[in-house]
Amino acid sequence: MSKKFEFDIALSFAGEDRGYVEKTAEVLKKMGFRIFYDKYELVTLWGKDLYVHLQEIYSKRARYTVMFISKYYAKKLWTSHERKSAQARAFRERNEYILPARFDKTSLPGLLPTVGYIELIGLKPKILAKIIKEKVGRIQRPEYFPSEPNRLYKLLNATSVDEKRRVFSVAESFFDSLLLMTKKERKILALAIANACPCGIPKDVHFNIEYLSRVASLSRDEIISLFSRLDCLGIESSVYKFKKSYHSLGQDRVEGLKIKFRSLIINAEPNTTYIMLAIFECLASVACPNCTLKAFEVVDFSALGSHTCFPEKIRN
Repeated sequence: MSKKFEFDIALSFAGEDRGYVEKTAEVLKKMGFRIFYDKYELVTLWGKDLYVHLQEIYSKRARYTVMFISKYYAKKLWTSHERKSAQARAFRERNEYILPARFDKTSLPGLLPTVGYIELIGLKPKILAKIIKEKVGRIQRPEYFPSEPNRLYKLLNATSVDEKRRVFSVAESFFDSLLLMTKKERKILALAIANACPCGIPKDVHFNIEYLSRVASLSRDEIISLFSRLDCLGIESSVYKFKKSYHSLGQDRVEGLKIKFRSLIINAEPNTTYIMLAIFECLASVACPNCTLKAFEVVDFSALGSHTCFPEKIRN
């Protein structure tokens, strides 16, 4: 879907079923979804005309609505209002907007018995959350850093508490640095990493400036200028000359650019480039090259955690 929504998932339920729904909401939130769950919206709902506001949520602002059907749900005035708002949206768009989940066989007006649903009896909330995640599919989450980047830990062989804490701190500081960059700066950094000479990895990222100029459609001076402005954010760069190893009618020495990442956190290692590269590798391991660059540009680090990751493809 190209349409932007305020929430990925809206939860519609009766108060008597809150215990199960809340556990599901907690797992979905850890997965990085934007959830409409009343307890998460206390400040927003305070003072609102709830009749109008809830109609907006369930008819326009959510990508999907999960409807927790039960004998209690069928009797409530507010759940009836939420249901009618969601059904109006589903009728208007003719898509799978309502995702019914049943505690029992209670029937609801307007919900056909032939509509596929999830049976909740015996199904743990965390399993339901995984099913919802699979249904929603891959989404982009700009400026997102997972609370548990365990895929990054695994890639860097960080097993102890201290190692994980160090990796988390450096990765988070790199995330913060990216947030302070312009989109153009993030794009050129991502292209530099993607087109780096493998000989420097993981200590540094170096590349032929002329080649990157062609890939990025930028001049030599623009590339050097962009990287020079990133020094205050921990991206150190330097220009150097190297000899061509192949026959050329032009100059036998060309310019290269070498960049390193030094985390700005106190007592960080002198060179933390390897963590920057591991982050990029995590993104690239589950997405095509274009999607990897896009995730880097919008600073979507959901691929760093297994709970928040949405594999597009799996590489051995």
